[in-house]
Amino acid sequence: MGLAVKKFGMIAFLSGFIGFGAALFLGKSLDYSTQELIGYAVIGMVVALVYFGIAYRRDTVNAGQITFSQALQTGIVIAICGALGIALIDVIFTQFIHPDFFRDYNAYQLQLAEESGIPSKIEQAQNASKSYQNISPLKISLMAGAMMFFMTFTLGSLCAVLSGVILKRTI
Repeated sequence: MGLAVKKFGMIAFLSGFIGFGAALFLGKSLDYSTQELIGYAVIGMVVALVYFGIAYRRDTVNAGQITFSQALQTGIVIAICGALGIALIDVIFTQFIHPDFFRDYNAYQLQLAEESGIPSKIEQAQNASKSYQNISPLKISLMAGAMMFFMTFTLGSLCAVLSGVILKRTI
């Protein structure tokens, strides 16, 4: 597992960190819907690296053979690395670079709710705004980072399972 995990784990971490960071930095001038799409594209790129890392281990390190267990272990570690990169840049960005991100995003959500004219959506957005005021900015950043970690890790783990089934070859 060593070489494949080191190589693709580092690529996944850097892809998540740099890619998601670029999406956050460059996305400041874009609307939130476009930012979300770019963020999901980066998450998809990181998750795809799980498959390629498992295939690399099978073809290069293990001479064309891999068990489901080996594939799963490799994929999960790569998924953790990529998820850490995304979560870390998310916390750094929302805590230090753009500390008003959540307040601005909540204002955007409230505006969308008011434009929809649906009372339940408006009430939900207002309640979320009140909740943000009662939680410290550090806690919000850490919760958002944890959410990004678990979302990316869950998708990466699912990819590891599917890749393990698809790429499994034993003698």
